[in-house]
Amino acid sequence: MLRKLMPVIWILSLTILAACGSTSAATAPTTAPVATLAPAATTAPVATLAPAATTAPVATDAPTTAPVATAAATAAPIAADRTGWPATFRLGLFANDDSKATLQLYEAFRTLLAERLGIPVEITTGTSYSAVVEAMRAGQVEGMEVGPFAYVLAVQEANAEAVAVVITPGTSKGDVVYDPKAPTAYYSTIITKKGSGIVTLADLKGKSFAFVDPASTSGHLSPKTLLVKSGLNPDTDLKAIFAGSHPTAVLSVWNGTTQAGATFEGNLYTLASQGQIEFCGFPDGAIGTLRTPAEIKAVYDSCPDGKIAIIAYSDPIPNTPFALNKNLPESFKTAVRSILLEVKDHPEIVKGLKQWYVDPTKDMGLTQLDSYYDSLRDIAKLLNLDLKKLAK
Repeated sequence: MLRKLMPVIWILSLTILAACGSTSAATAPTTAPVATLAPAATTAPVATLAPAATTAPVATDAPTTAPVATAAATAAPIAADRTGWPATFRLGLFANDDSKATLQLYEAFRTLLAERLGIPVEITTGTSYSAVVEAMRAGQVEGMEVGPFAYVLAVQEANAEAVAVVITPGTSKGDVVYDPKAPTAYYSTIITKKGSGIVTLADLKGKSFAFVDPASTSGHLSPKTLLVKSGLNPDTDLKAIFAGSHPTAVLSVWNGTTQAGATFEGNLYTLASQGQIEFCGFPDGAIGTLRTPAEIKAVYDSCPDGKIAIIAYSDPIPNTPFALNKNLPESFKTAVRSILLEVKDHPEIVKGLKQWYVDPTKDMGLTQLDSYYDSLRDIAKLLNLDLKKLAK
C-alpha cells in the first residue's frame, strides 16, 4: 500500500505525446484530447491509490483499511527459500470507478496468494493506470495488473516484468469457468447508438467521441490506431474526451453525452448483463473472436434504433499481464507465477474473479513473456510515441 503521496508534478509530466495511428509519424496526431468527464484520466493524481492499512485513505471510494491476509495455519508455504522476499506482498490494481468492488472481486484470490506465499498480502487500487505504474516506480507495490500499453510503460519506467497473462472468459453467457482454449488476446471496439447516423468510421468525422484513459490500450491507444488507419486524425477530426473508465465511456454514448466511443469488447456484454445498457451483441455471445466487416454490418443492420452497436474492431491486443518488480528474488517471482497458474484449478476463485492466468511463453516460442508485448512497442515506434509521456 502507498505510505506517502507521490509528487503530483511527476505525474503531470507524463502526458500523451501523440495519438495512436499506424500509417506514419507524419500522419499521427501530436496532441491528446483535453476535454474530460469526471473522473478525468488526464488529471487524476497518483494519490487516488488507497494508502497503507494504518493510514487514512485518500481515494474517495477506497475502504477504510486495506485488506491484509496472513498465511492460514494449515497452508503450506510454496517455497522454503525466502531470502530477500518482501515482508508483505503489495499488489496494485486499476479499480475503474469502484475500489470497494475491485477489492471484493479479488478477495479470494488475495487469500490464496497469502496462504500459498506464507506472507501478508495487501491490495491497493488506483483510479488511473498511471497511478498504479507510479506506485511500482516509487517502490510502493511489488506487483500490478494494468493494461498492456501501461505495462509497456511500466517496463520502461517502473522496472516491471510480466510473469503471467490474464485470461478472461470467451463467452458472455453463464458463470465463468476455466477454458483451456480461451484466447490470450482481446479486441477494442468502436461503438455508437443505432440511429446516430454513424455507420462507418468515416462517419465519425466531426462527432463527439469518448476515449477511456490516456494510457488505456483498448480504450485509447488501440482504437486511435484504428482511426488513423482509416484516415482520421482523432485529435482534429473528433470532438474527443477522456471518460476516465471503460464503463463511463460506454455510458457516455448510451446517455447521449457523446455520439460514439471506444471500449474493450467484453465490457459491452458486461454492462448489458447488468442492465446498464441495451446492446446488440453477436448471437453466439463469443468474446475474443475477430468479426469480419460483413458480420459487423449484419448485426448493426438488425439492431433496433436506440441500442448500442459496434461499427468496428481493432487488431488483436495482447491480454493484460500480471507483472512484478524485476528486482525481486527469482524464488519469489517463481512462487507467484506458480500460484497464478494454480488459479485455474480453483473453480470458485475463477467464478468470482472472472479470470485466470496462463504463461504462453513456450507455446508461442518466446524466449521471455515480455516479448509477447512487442507488438505494442512496434505501434509506439511507428507512431513516434514517447512512452514517458504515455500517461499523465
